This record gives sequence, C-alpha cells and structure tokens, in this order.
Amino acid sequence: MRLWLLIALAGCLFNLPTQTAMAEDKIEMCATGTMTMGPFDAHIAEIRKANRYEKADIDELIAEQKAGGPDFFSTQVVIKEEQSGSGDFDLHLFQGFSDPQAKYNVVEKWHCEHDDYPVAYFVGFKVKEIKDGAILVSCEKGTVNVISLEKLDPDLDKHTSVKDFTSHAVLCQDIAEGCVKTIFYGRY
Repeated sequence: MRLWLLIALAGCLFNLPTQTAMAEDKIEMCATGTMTMGPFDAHIAEIRKANRYEKADIDELIAEQKAGGPDFFSTQVVIKEEQSGSGDFDLHLFQGFSDPQAKYNVVEKWHCEHDDYPVAYFVGFKVKEIKDGAILVSCEKGTVNVISLEKLDPDLDKHTSVKDFTSHAVLCQDIAEGCVKTIFYGRY
C-alpha cells in the first residue's frame, strides 16, 4: 500500500502523466466554421467550366463520388502541404469550396502561418482529440475544422490516422495517403 502511494505522489509531484496527456491532446486549430456544399452535379459543371483539369481526372472524381455514396461530397479530408496561392486555388476549386453554391460561415478566423503547415481540412467532421498518433473526429454535417499538422506529422511520414471518436473506426489509415471511399480526399 505504501509503495503505491509513493508512486502516485511521485507522479503528481513531477506531473509526468499530465504532461504526456497534454502533449497528446493539443489541437492546433487554424480555423473553424460551417459550410454548406452545393449539389455535386453543379460542382462538376464548375470544374469543367474552369477548363483546368483533365477529363480523366473529372471522370475519376465522378466515379469516386458514385462509389462513395450520398455524403461523399459533404465529408472531406484535405491536406495542404504548404502555403501557396496556386495550391489554395486548386484546393478551393477542385474540392468545391469556391463553388457559387457553397456557403461558408467563419466561426474562428484563419490564423495559421507558413510555419504551421502542413494543415488538414476536415469538412463534415469536428476534430475532438489527438491521441496515440490518431486524429479523432466526430461526424458533424456542415462543420469545418482546419488544423495544423506541423507538430503532429510535419513531413507527413508518421502514418497519422483519422478515426471516429466514438467507435474508433478508421476513416483514414494514413492521412498522407487517403481515406475510406465514403470521404472525398485531397492533397495539395
């Protein structure tokens, strides 16, 4: 009994368990908001009109949406590796964020800088916790969370996963590589 008490007191005195938990739980939020996406067919018309993407890329996106189901377009995980104007343009255009039908409301303004990249956009998800190399999210239609990955996985080589907060079902085995087919994944 005394040994257990000494171990517990030492842990409290040096604050070791608390420091570990805090390091795991820190979410570096870049921005938050809500977004209502327009119809997927209207999005396809917008990217065709832009005349920026190959027909094969658009056809592949259409096939992914058909395989992904009705929530594919409104549930997205998008990686932005570095701060750049052309990358932002492509991300917003191809993912549908700049479609005239898309409506975005800012809750927390963007405040990440160059040194905070890479960042991850979660559309239709709320980031709840970061623990044991996984980003835990809950499905929340219309929610947008953008987080910095700079401290978690700066080179996108740590195989950081994305999991459902409640069930721990894997949504993205490796955030740098892609997600399950029901999620519209992008990397720019």
